[in-house]
Amino acid sequence: MKDLKVTKELRPLLKKPFGKVFKGEGTEPAESIKENLKGEKVIVVGDVTLKNILAVGIKPSLAIIDLKTKREITQEPAFNEKTINAKNPSGMITEELWDKIHEGMEAPGSLIVVDGEEDLAVLPCILEADWDSIVLYGQPNEGIVMVRVTEEKKFDAGTIIKMIMDQDKWKPKTEEK
Repeated sequence: MKDLKVTKELRPLLKKPFGKVFKGEGTEPAESIKENLKGEKVIVVGDVTLKNILAVGIKPSLAIIDLKTKREITQEPAFNEKTINAKNPSGMITEELWDKIHEGMEAPGSLIVVDGEEDLAVLPCILEADWDSIVLYGQPNEGIVMVRVTEEKKFDAGTIIKMIMDQDKWKPKTEEK
């Protein structure tokens, strides 16, 4: 797979929540999510989401952070068994990040620290996760999104990845003068 860059035309598609939004501030959505878990593998994307999930006693199998929240530097949490580093510029899903997500899925308790931005890691997480795993990520100014990994969610994530891969084919061409 090659590195994938999301164009401005596709960005609105990625702003729509991929699952159920648990609304609230602070640990409130994390508490609600905890009540809905039944022992599934949990994957967390995002610094604030991870902080709140850990605060309510949920230990993720894999977490992906970039040590930044709204451009402010955060600290690495101390829950992890293994730390993995990956580079991933803003607006991209690099081959390196995808490979590190795959590696982290194989080593429960892993923390991936991204040099760049982790936002788009949700898509490869859904595709790499086991069926019925839970992927959690923040929805800005709303709460935490909970995605139960199903055939439908894997198809949806795969469709978006395919659109990113093929965006040059369907993007309108500018006329030459």
